[in-house]
Amino acid sequence: MKKLLVYIFISVLMVNVVVPLSQPVVAQSIEDLKQELKELESERQSINSDASNAEEKIAANEARQKQVKSKIADLDQDLAVTADKLEIKQNEISTTENEISTIETNITTTENEITQTEEEIVVLNNDIEDLMQRIEQRQELISSRLRSMQRSGGNSSYLELVFSAQSFGDFISRLTAVTKILDSDKNIMEAQRQDKLDLESKRVEVEEKQASLETKRDELTAAKKELESKKATLVAQRQELTELQNELNIQRTNQSNLMVQLEEEHADLEEYKVTLADQQEIKRKEASALQQAIKLAEEAAKEAERKRQEEELLSQEQDNDSESASGGDSGTNNGANAGTTPPSTDNGSGPILHWPASTRRVTSAFNPNRVHPVTGVVRPHRGMDIAAPGTQQIYAAEAGVVVDTYTEFDGRMNGYGDAILITHYIDLNGDGNRQQVTTFYAHLRSGSTTVRPGQTVSRGQQIALMGSTGVGTGQHLHFEVHIGGWAHANAVNPANYLY
Repeated sequence: MKKLLVYIFISVLMVNVVVPLSQPVVAQSIEDLKQELKELESERQSINSDASNAEEKIAANEARQKQVKSKIADLDQDLAVTADKLEIKQNEISTTENEISTIETNITTTENEITQTEEEIVVLNNDIEDLMQRIEQRQELISSRLRSMQRSGGNSSYLELVFSAQSFGDFISRLTAVTKILDSDKNIMEAQRQDKLDLESKRVEVEEKQASLETKRDELTAAKKELESKKATLVAQRQELTELQNELNIQRTNQSNLMVQLEEEHADLEEYKVTLADQQEIKRKEASALQQAIKLAEEAAKEAERKRQEEELLSQEQDNDSESASGGDSGTNNGANAGTTPPSTDNGSGPILHWPASTRRVTSAFNPNRVHPVTGVVRPHRGMDIAAPGTQQIYAAEAGVVVDTYTEFDGRMNGYGDAILITHYIDLNGDGNRQQVTTFYAHLRSGSTTVRPGQTVSRGQQIALMGSTGVGTGQHLHFEVHIGGWAHANAVNPANYLY
C-alpha cells in the first residue's frame, strides 16, 4: 500500500512539475515553425510581385527587340541600296579606267607616230637639202647652158652644126650628137621641174601629217584629262558611299550587339520568370511541407515527453524499491531526486549533413562566378557537382519532408532534369537552434526517383540514382543546400556542411 501511495505521489508531482517544464520548449519550437510559415507566405507574395515585374520587363524587352529588329531591317535595306550604288559606281569607274587606258594607249601610239614623223621630217629635210643642192646645181647647169646657147646663137648654131657636115655619115653623127644634147637639156629641165614638185609635195605632206598628229595628240590629251576628272569624281563618290557603308555597318553591328544583349536579357528574364514560377510552386508546397513538419514536430514532442515521463517513473520506482529493500527513509530525498535527469537535447541531426551520393568524387565546386560548361556564359554555380560512372546511389542528406519531385520534360525546374527537393527542420550548425534547410538533388537518372511529394525521408535514405538528365555534360549529381526555402539567394556552399 505504501508503495502504491508513493507511486501516485510521484505521478502527480511529475504532472505538475515535469510537464510544465517541457511544454514551453515544445511550444517555442512550434511558434518558430509558425513564424517561418508566415515568412514563407510573405516570400511567396514577394515572388508573385517579382513575377509581375518580370513579365512587365519581358514585355518592355520584346517591344525594344521589335524596334531594334525594325532598325536592323531599315539598315539592311540602306546597306543593300548603298551596295548597289557602290557596284554601279565601281562599274562606272572600271569603264572610265578602261577608257582612260585606251586613250593612254592611243596617246602613246600617237606620240610614237609623232616621234616617227619628226624623224621622217628630219630625213625629209635632209633629202630636201640634197634635192635643193641638186636643183641649185642643175639650175647652174641650165643657166650655163642658156648662156652658152645665147652666145652661140641658140638653136640656129645646132642647125649650122648639122648642115655643115661634109658627108652623109658626118651629118648623121652631128644630128645624133645634137639630138642627145637637146634630150639631155630636156631631161635636165624635166628633172628640175619634177624635183621641185616632189619637194613641195613632201613638204606639204609632212607638215600636214605633223599638224594632224599634233591635233590628235591634243584631242587625246584633252579627252584623257576629262576622263581623269570624271574618274576623280567617281572615286570621290565611291569614297562617300564606302564611308556611308562603313557607317551603316557600324550602326548595324551596334544594333546587332544590342539585339544580342536584349536576347540575352530576354533569356535571363524568361529564366527568371520560370524560376519565379518554380519558386511560387515550391513556396506553396514548402508551406504544406512546413505544416506537415509542425504536425510531426508536435507529435514527436509529445512522444518524446511521454517516453521521458515513463523513464522518470520507472527510475523512481527502481529508487523506491531500492529504498524499501534497505528499510530506509526513501521519502526523504523524493523531492530532491524528482526531475534530476535532464531532458534530452539530442536533436537527432548534428552539425553536418550526410554525403548525398555513393561516390565522393567532386567535379565542380560551389562557385558564384563559374563559366557554364555548356553555354559558355558566366552563370553562378549554386551547388556542388559529384560525378562517377556506373550506378551511383543518391541519399537524403538529412531527415525531412519531400517538397516535390521533377522530371526532365515536365516543364519545371528548367534545365535540372529529374530532381528532388527536400525540406528539413534541423540544427545545421550544431548550436542547438533548429531552422529550415532545403536540399536539392538534380540530373537524376530518368525514372529512378523512389520518393514522392509529401513523403518523409530519413537521413541517408536512398532516394534515386545518379543520371544525366537536363542540361549537363555527363552523369553527375548537382547538389544544393539552401538555408531557408529554395531560392537562389539562399544557396550556400554544401562543402561547409557535408562530412
